Amino acid sequence: MFLLIFAMLASVIAFLYYLLHMKMDHWRKRGVPGPSCYPIVGNFGEMIMGRRGINQIYSEIYRRYEGYPFVGVFKFMIPVLVVRDPDLIKCIMLKDFGSFQKNDMFADKNVDPIFSRNPFVLEGSEWKARRAEMISCLSPAKIKDMFVTLEKNSRNMVHYIDKQLTNSNSFDVTDILRRLLIENIAACGLGVEGKCFEQEISEVKKMADYLITAEGLDSFLIAFWVHFPRFSKLCNFRIFTQEIEDKFISIMRSTLKFRKDNNMVVNDFLQAAAQPYSEQTLSTDYDIAAHIASLFTDGYLSTANSMAFILFELAVNKDIQDKLRAEIIECYERNGGKFDYEDTMRLEYLEACIHEGIRKHPIVPVIPKICTEKFTYSPTNPEYKNLSVTIEPGTSICIPAYAIHHDPKFFEDPEKFMPERFMIKNGINKYTYLGFGVGHRMCIGSRFAMTQMKIGLAHFIKNFEVKTSPKTRYPLKYDPWYFVLSVRDGIWVEIQNLQDK
Repeated sequence: MFLLIFAMLASVIAFLYYLLHMKMDHWRKRGVPGPSCYPIVGNFGEMIMGRRGINQIYSEIYRRYEGYPFVGVFKFMIPVLVVRDPDLIKCIMLKDFGSFQKNDMFADKNVDPIFSRNPFVLEGSEWKARRAEMISCLSPAKIKDMFVTLEKNSRNMVHYIDKQLTNSNSFDVTDILRRLLIENIAACGLGVEGKCFEQEISEVKKMADYLITAEGLDSFLIAFWVHFPRFSKLCNFRIFTQEIEDKFISIMRSTLKFRKDNNMVVNDFLQAAAQPYSEQTLSTDYDIAAHIASLFTDGYLSTANSMAFILFELAVNKDIQDKLRAEIIECYERNGGKFDYEDTMRLEYLEACIHEGIRKHPIVPVIPKICTEKFTYSPTNPEYKNLSVTIEPGTSICIPAYAIHHDPKFFEDPEKFMPERFMIKNGINKYTYLGFGVGHRMCIGSRFAMTQMKIGLAHFIKNFEVKTSPKTRYPLKYDPWYFVLSVRDGIWVEIQNLQDK
């Protein structure tokens, strides 16, 4: 009896080992190069242990395979094709988009009815409809209408910093900018005041903080959901909890009712999102709330973190900060002591500083895709080895934006903050700068994000000098578990009012 049980166990173990071996042999059989990996965890054991972030792991693999157009790795036991060749990126994102329509992200409508309607996780005709709606809500004309609110909130930020300077000149600049962005999104998206410059923790800020400062198990589940979406299907995880969902919809309903009862028409994002785009769409509160939530999650956290990284780089590079300030002040004085929409949008050096900050610190360091139709690729660029790969439907694809942004082949002296590189006409291959993505799936809110960053940074740099602080480690140490690129201990700078100099 004992021998029979032992033989059965040995057979099961042998069979499981065979399956594991066959799975982990996936890329070798297809002639795709790649690093060796461990059973179960694949190439991401250090991330699971919290030792290194996913962008660090992908970046090391990317650098190790110089000259290869692609590399095969494993997320747990899931094969992932890591793309190195910009021509293949072009195929995936634009030229052969029909074979790569889906992002490798999943949310269940029955579990998370708001986030599951975010265009980033949608696919097919539903994605096209939601994308068209968001584009309509964030048209240039509507953003111009919202500029007055954004400019007013930026002035309020200056007053807030002035008050805080009476206590200290050292700040986690991320906190200041998150307050600004909450004010913007609350006003434009929910039609309410965020009160972040009046109260330490306002009701709207409390909602936002929950989304970005999850701790313990929630933090683990968010990161796990972002990086390993197929496994997260098993745990019914949701980004928007029932409590946050209820508050979100309650505020939205209250604002729309007040406007209707008082015959008010406000040219903001909420008003645009509440207008039916077609007879088939925007029929429920969830649909409207999903658009506002997309603005909230995409336009708040990502934009605030990007601005914080940019201000840090300006603190490190005083000569660039001074040059930028001169451009901003000239614009301000030319317009009679104010910022208007057109001239603010034409600030070329400011725009270059923003793009360079996003290049060096891309908020989405890895772009996840899934193959939807069989596709075969062979590089035509002689700089890459002559390899061919056939990508099957369902295969996970990784475009390592952080690694590409730091490749000296595409960006000279990539660790140096050099805004001028974005002022050279046709100086950058658009398939190597992926700060807002590229092609059909690129960030829908990029124009709104740029508007927020430009007016916010213009007011900041016009009024304050920003310097490095001993509290911030340099080079910056990214949080390995956070779902967008972030610094674990904050980005600390010292701020001085220029009127006091």
